[in-house]
Amino acid sequence: MENVEQFIDQIINEKGYTSLDADVRAQLKADLTQRLLDQIDTAAIYALPEEKAVELSQKLDDPNFGDEQVTEFMAQSGVDLQDVALKTMLQFRALYIGQDKVNAANAAAVAA
Repeated sequence: MENVEQFIDQIINEKGYTSLDADVRAQLKADLTQRLLDQIDTAAIYALPEEKAVELSQKLDDPNFGDEQVTEFMAQSGVDLQDVALKTMLQFRALYIGQDKVNAANAAAVAA
């Protein structure tokens, strides 16, 4: 979660929102973090093979199948969750700050 918080701080700064009021920044950070986590969750579910998606759907109907069980199920699903999260974060960044700024930042990083 710390990596997500650092990532969100970075894209807020890249967007140019460096002088926001502390309360406004905190709310923006919370909103963006929740949106990103939701997108990662969605991408992970879409990455499941069809039979695993059906199995997860059935398991989610069980009120005793909680967050820990979902996490364990996803970890054992065969999906590369780190790759899914990374790709989703890169897409989120490109959408939030704009692809042109992402390309410029990447070019500057390569040149350095």
